[in-house]
Order: sequence, then C-alpha cells, then structure tokens
Amino acid sequence: MDLDQLVTGLLDGMVAPSESTESLARAAWAVGVDAAAPAADDVDRNSRFPHEALGGAGATLADVAGAVRALAFHCASSSLVLAMHSIEVNNLVRHGTTEPLRELMREVASEQLLLANANSEVGIGGDVGRSICALERVDGRLRLEKQALAISYGQYADAIVTTARSAPDAAETDQVQIVCRRSTVTLEPTSTWDAMGLRGTCSLGFRLVADVDPGMIYPVPFSVIGARGGVQAQTLLLSATWVGIADAAAAKAHAYVRAAARRTPEVTPPGALRLAELAQQLLAARGLLAASAARLTALDVTGDIESPGFISSLRSLKITASETAASVARAALEICGIAGYKRDTPMSLDRHLRDAHGGLVMISNDRYLQTNAQLLLARKQI
Repeated sequence: MDLDQLVTGLLDGMVAPSESTESLARAAWAVGVDAAAPAADDVDRNSRFPHEALGGAGATLADVAGAVRALAFHCASSSLVLAMHSIEVNNLVRHGTTEPLRELMREVASEQLLLANANSEVGIGGDVGRSICALERVDGRLRLEKQALAISYGQYADAIVTTARSAPDAAETDQVQIVCRRSTVTLEPTSTWDAMGLRGTCSLGFRLVADVDPGMIYPVPFSVIGARGGVQAQTLLLSATWVGIADAAAAKAHAYVRAAARRTPEVTPPGALRLAELAQQLLAARGLLAASAARLTALDVTGDIESPGFISSLRSLKITASETAASVARAALEICGIAGYKRDTPMSLDRHLRDAHGGLVMISNDRYLQTNAQLLLARKQI
C-alpha cells in the first residue's frame, strides 16, 4: 500500500459512509438505499432474514469493512450477516488449502454461496477456544454432533463452519475447524430468536449433526486460524457494524437539529451543543476504524498481523466502536426527543438503540479489557 492509497483509505473511513470514494463502500451504500433500508423495519419487526440486501464481490478486508459500515447505516442485521460471512471467507482464503476447500472457495465466488459460523457451544461460557463436542468415527465415517448456542442465519446458509475437538480423547483446546455443506447437516432448533435487537440475524440455537468430509477439515489447528487472520478479521468487521450504527443514529440527530435551525434561523437549536459532542465521539470511532483497517492491510503485507500490540489495539477498537454506537444512539434520542422515541416517525431511533446494544454483549467488552490489562502488565509501554 502506497502513501496515496493509505491517505485515501483513512479519509474514506472518516467521512460519512455516503461520501466514501471507495467503490465497494459505494456499492454497499447503494444496496442499503435500494434494498436494505426499505426492508429493515420489516426484517426487525418479524425477526426475518434480510434476503434483499445480500450479494457479493471480491475485496480486501479494508474494502469489506467499508462496505459493512455502509450497509449498517441502513440495516444492522444485513451488515452483520455480511461481516460474519466475510470472516469465514477470509479464513477460507488464508487456510483452506485442501482440494475440497479450494473447490468450495471457487463456488463461493462463482455461485455466491453464503457461509455461517457455529463456533459457539452450550457449556463453554462464550470461550470459543474450547470445545466439548468432538469428531467421532461412526461406522467408518466421521460424524459431529454439537449443541450450538447460536448459528446466525444457519437455516439460510449454504455451508456452516464449526469447531470441535479433533478426537473424543483430545483436550478441549485441541480444536479443528470444519466446513459442513448444508446437504450434509441436520439442524434441530433448540431455542428461538426473539431478541431485543439485531433480529434479522436469526441467531437460533441448534443441535447440529453432520457427516464430515475429511477434506473439509482445515489442515491447521483452529488456534492457528484464529491467530493468523481470523481474530483480526472478526474484530475489524464487527467493529465496522457498530460504527455504521453510530453513523445512522448521528445522521438522524443531525437532520433533526438542522430542521429545527431552519424553523428559527436566528436561534441556535437546544440540541446543537449535544450534536457537537456526539460528532466528536463519532469522528473518533471513525478514525480508529479507518486507522485499524489501514494498519491491518500494512501488517498483512509484512506478516506481522499476529503482533500482540496490534491485537490489543483491535480489542480497543471493538470496545470503542461498540460503546460509541450505544452512546451515540442514546445521545441522538435525547436530541430528537419524542420524535426519536416514537416508532412511527422518520426520526425514530427505536431500531438503532436496540441494535447498538448488541455490540456490548456480542463478545464481552469486559473479557477484552481483562485480556488487554494482562498484556499491559507485561509490556514496557502502552
């Protein structure tokens, strides 16, 4: 990446998503305007999958982050589906070296297949670095049975990526990652998804039973997949969703204050000061997201994406982005007042408030802070 590209990337990340010059972000914005936004309220109300908003195109992680953020402005559920799918595609490109995984990669590109993730498991307390379930050999074939805590959009995916212990006698941390084509999987719902927000992700719990093709097992341990690109992609792309939600909430507050200013041009509206405070938070989150995307691109070239300091900064990005989304949505509500509180007005912030709080619980901020705290004790500088 040369200096001009770096500067362009940073500026694209710091402007409003509608003003981006990056082609994939512009395309995602257009999808948001034409497809995601008109369907977003119905997706939320009926907790249904956002079919209208999802397509695909080849891109770098930084490109995808811009697209995820742009789509989140219109529909956070659509944005998260794109982010979670892209995380799995990133892992497939980096580590899917067996011929069956390479064939799947070609199909993802040519047939626009959708990948879902089933790493979470009942009984591990949110720690996806451990598995209770294990690959077992039954009648000469590999079989997996897993009580998945949630498989977002699992019913709609063409393949499900999941983790398990490598064998029944393996340690909980001795994990492999497996891609299960939908035709080889039985999904039995074990919970519903009547959630406060992010309702279109359709994140039901399932009992997953699959016949496993040995060629669809990643040839490196799951810990390696996570360290060499998986964690980085996950943190960057999920953070892009939270920044996109903040963008959308801030835009509502901005429109409300500008409308008030037009009505009484000689008087500064009461919400203008709060809007300026809100803008500070938003610009800081945008800048951190843009800088993180640019740094990830640069470190990927040099092979340094596993740097502990960089991983720590990505955790800080997630904490900042998720807290900013909730804070900006709440501040926007205070600015818009009853017009934002009601669900039937153009200024309604109902969905933004509910979706924004998903970022605070989707991977615990406390868990990330604790990990960063331990790292800081070992480092000589921040």
